[in-house]
Amino acid sequence: MGDRYESHLRKLRQTLRINSLQYRRAIAEYFPAETRISQPQGGFFLWVELDKRISTVELYKMALKQGISIAPGRMFTLQNQFDNCMRLRYGLPWSDQLEHTLKTLGTLAKSLYTL
Repeated sequence: MGDRYESHLRKLRQTLRINSLQYRRAIAEYFPAETRISQPQGGFFLWVELDKRISTVELYKMALKQGISIAPGRMFTLQNQFDNCMRLRYGLPWSDQLEHTLKTLGTLAKSLYTL
């Protein structure tokens, strides 16, 4: 039983690593050029930092109207900071729909950049 569990964990880690790379590629392709990505220790999340002029609370409101949910950076602090940051979960299986969702989110972010 231990070998099957270890095999399952290896496959899961591989899938999550590939998902992380797919997210990074899509963000680099569809989001504003100044976007920075980091991967905090633990969990299946990417921390995405947009231009300081972009409010991820506004992005959240716009994205929610499209059926997309993000976690604005302000949710993770008691201070008045991380307004231009968000956390994205990459634990879902990669799909064409997910690619489209990230493209839509990037387009919305770009629209806030030009306001």
